[in-house]
Amino acid sequence: MATRDPNARRAAPAGFGRALAALLLAAPLLCTSCGRPPVRVPSARQIEPRVRAILEAYVAAARPAPPASGSVPLLLVADARGSAPATAVAPAKRPPGATPPPEVAVSAAVPFAPGALRDVRLLRLRDGRGGAVPLRAKPLAVWPQGRSIRSALIGFRAALSPGERAIYTLDYGASPLTTEIAPPGAPAQRTGTPPGSPAPRAGAPASQGAPVAPSAAADEALLPNPDGPIAAVLPPSWYAASEVCGPQLPAMDDRRFPGFETGIERGLDRMTPAYDSYGVSCSGPHRTYYDGPHALYQRFLRNGDAARYRRARAEAVWYRQHELRFSPDRRLAVHVCETEDWTPAKPLAWEVLRRTLGQGMLDDYLLTGDPAAKEAVLATGEALRQNLAALTGGKEDVLRVTERNMAWAMMTLSSYYALDPRPELLAALRGLADRTVAWQQQGASGAFEHDLHRADPSECERGPRGGSPFMTALLVDALMDYRALTGDPRVREVVARAAGWLEERALTSDRRAFRYLWGCETDAYDDSGTADLNLLIVPVFGAAYALTRDPRWLAVGDALADVGVKEMRVKQPKQWNQAMRAFGRYLGYRATLAGPAMAAQLSAGR
Repeated sequence: MATRDPNARRAAPAGFGRALAALLLAAPLLCTSCGRPPVRVPSARQIEPRVRAILEAYVAAARPAPPASGSVPLLLVADARGSAPATAVAPAKRPPGATPPPEVAVSAAVPFAPGALRDVRLLRLRDGRGGAVPLRAKPLAVWPQGRSIRSALIGFRAALSPGERAIYTLDYGASPLTTEIAPPGAPAQRTGTPPGSPAPRAGAPASQGAPVAPSAAADEALLPNPDGPIAAVLPPSWYAASEVCGPQLPAMDDRRFPGFETGIERGLDRMTPAYDSYGVSCSGPHRTYYDGPHALYQRFLRNGDAARYRRARAEAVWYRQHELRFSPDRRLAVHVCETEDWTPAKPLAWEVLRRTLGQGMLDDYLLTGDPAAKEAVLATGEALRQNLAALTGGKEDVLRVTERNMAWAMMTLSSYYALDPRPELLAALRGLADRTVAWQQQGASGAFEHDLHRADPSECERGPRGGSPFMTALLVDALMDYRALTGDPRVREVVARAAGWLEERALTSDRRAFRYLWGCETDAYDDSGTADLNLLIVPVFGAAYALTRDPRWLAVGDALADVGVKEMRVKQPKQWNQAMRAFGRYLGYRATLAGPAMAAQLSAGR
């Protein structure tokens, strides 16, 4: 019998259980593998025994389509005054005889996998005793393919004392006890089950004996309260299954690379000077390099606790307050490092492109519903869209000077399209993909070849046809975001060729790391001293596996990841962000057969 891969996801427990830790493990996966192509199994001589075990475990772990109805636990934490972490063993309770606290507005952004929810009126909320809670809701964003809801904002009122926690239950989909959506304000339908009966396991259909809460009232005017005294968070398994911010594996399920989990947390906790002591810099180290908000939201999604949510949220707000400059009508926004006289007719500076954090601002909106985050996504996206002609039509194609320039531009435009899926935005986004495909095809190596000296004269005196492994990883990350939105089958070949180049030509002689630059004629960069960058680069192999099902990519990626974890250096925000933003996605790729955002189009790309 094959040995199950240590990162293969476990089946959900039968119920919530008495402890909160067990509850957080209870939400089953929404990921769908329906309609995926058959797994291509290479010949036995091509597969190492360990990798064969991984492949066989994945083949056996077929997942159903998103269920038509189910439930998920919603953890409420009154953490405004520094309550205990959300992962405590049991919810804190109000002392007997204590004065009941006042009710406050609570909001949460709830992500859904493609196809799982199409109408917010199919949401219902129950408190810890099973009682119906009046609920309002509105869609925040849809998946462009299929138009199902990607994230929904819910709002309700709750009363918790500082430090207190409670477990509510959010039901979604059609109830088996009713065939019609209850009108707003209708009383809750009840069965004979007394309050306090165990809720159905998260994600499973509600049982026939459970009370049925009234449907949510659709309210387009609903405003979020993301920084209120009560935070509401979901289990990390739910966030991972939704793929709302890309493929993920909950940290508690990472038994293959435990050193990464401890190292990344220790690095943030012990960083000296502290992460948040860094400010804005247009030339030196700065805290948001490699998209600090995105990295911190990735950390939250993999853990699902209120403290990490608050930290990521604070970084997103800080970025908007300190690093964005809006036009007077607030339709355009650029980074403050751009010159004051910038107009869309002038190409954005390179350092501005890589400080435009489309992914982090999109995360903030999809996970909080904050309209300020949406405004930032739309304004930076529109500034880039209007700037494309200047970026690509001047003396040189700025986006092809380095892979990184194209990557940040594609991330920004993908985030814009995710919130405003208009045909003209899709055309602009496909235009970037067209340029990227053509760029790779101009060379035979699989790299995105460019003049290394032009990109940075201090790093290479002569390298007319070279490539950067770590910048290529950023571009592949952008391409995977683009593919999740569009299903473009060309991405499969582009990613596979890039992975082949990295494995066959860009590794150091000892095969422990990637050359910092490949193709530099004055410096071979055959030095594995930059092995900490492995954590940023190995997601290319994870993406290649997700798209091709070739298990050798897991063997290559895991071996390099082992070195990267051992050599991890996260002593500054830049290094911490680059590791955190990327490696969780690698774990997500290797833990899933087919992410739900990709499954529908996967066969077209084979």
